[in-house]
Amino acid sequence: MEPRDFNLDIIIEILSRSSLKTLAKCRLLSKEINSLTYQSDFMNLHCQRTKTISGYFVQNLRRNKYSSTFVDNICSDYKLSLDFLRVPVKIEASTSQGILLCSYYMGRIPCYYVCKPSTEEWQIIPNPKTRYFTEGFAMIVLKSNPLHYRIVRFSSPSGIHKRYHLRCELFDSMTRAWKQLQEVEFSYGEFLKSFEPTVSACGSVHWLTTKDNILAFHEDIENYSMFSLPSPIYESDVYGYKKLTEYEGKLALICKGRDNSFMDLWVMESYEKKEWSKRQSISIECLREIEKYTNPGDFYNADIALMTGFYKVIFFKFKNGNSADIVRLDKNTNMMDTEVFPFKSDFEPSNLKNEFLQTA
Repeated sequence: MEPRDFNLDIIIEILSRSSLKTLAKCRLLSKEINSLTYQSDFMNLHCQRTKTISGYFVQNLRRNKYSSTFVDNICSDYKLSLDFLRVPVKIEASTSQGILLCSYYMGRIPCYYVCKPSTEEWQIIPNPKTRYFTEGFAMIVLKSNPLHYRIVRFSSPSGIHKRYHLRCELFDSMTRAWKQLQEVEFSYGEFLKSFEPTVSACGSVHWLTTKDNILAFHEDIENYSMFSLPSPIYESDVYGYKKLTEYEGKLALICKGRDNSFMDLWVMESYEKKEWSKRQSISIECLREIEKYTNPGDFYNADIALMTGFYKVIFFKFKNGNSADIVRLDKNTNMMDTEVFPFKSDFEPSNLKNEFLQTA
């Protein structure tokens, strides 16, 4: 069934009043509907009508303590904060269902929290094997009511012969236990870019490696795969910065030129066949009047990119070419050492109980 079979205004009326869960399902109906729901006008209308939130938690490390600021491009009345946790937590992973994984260190041993900032619900979960250094976290919400989620953790195994390996552990909220899966083995000299938040797309979660490969963890089969970036990217020397992202529900890559004047958007058109295409080359020279040096952080929607400067984040309307909304952060915030976590949420309770559990 194609959108042209119905009046477009009727489709917008229905979808703009749908829940986040229903909207995600409707995006699978057709390419036209999928594209429509990522447009700025539709996203703004949907957030206003359903009282949902779409934005980013911007996290910074200051004086050995983590802090975060929530920013969006809709200027809603909802100002999210993690202050309800009453300790300076570090965000480890975010989801598009409004659930965060956070950590707080009491000495050398961390305490892990799962929380929903929009309803200020939280819960402490059992620890994984904390004697191994964490390299990466990802969180997947399988069901919202009742809440069912899984957490994957990669950590560094001990021993010099394990230098290019990663331990893999999986936590399930139903069993409330961690289990160890098969280790990941990299090529010589290859590491995970663990300082970048994971990217969820096509039912899997993804990380970029130092050798321009992508590590994908597939929750449904509890296993992983590795695949490379398209050859025009890793064979070219014109790019000085690469970052995985999600664009209109697909796995994508932002590549910024070394001269800081443009960025290219590459999208994986077929996840099964690993087919990429360069969707657009975007000039960012106009941003120099706002901030001399910026890095792409994410795509807020189909026509707005989130850019990070030294002390601000910029919602860059790249389809217009020169329009941008600026969010200034605390003057002590250095955006070059900052992580940006995409976040979408409703205000429905998730029944996270505030139970203190014995850590392992």
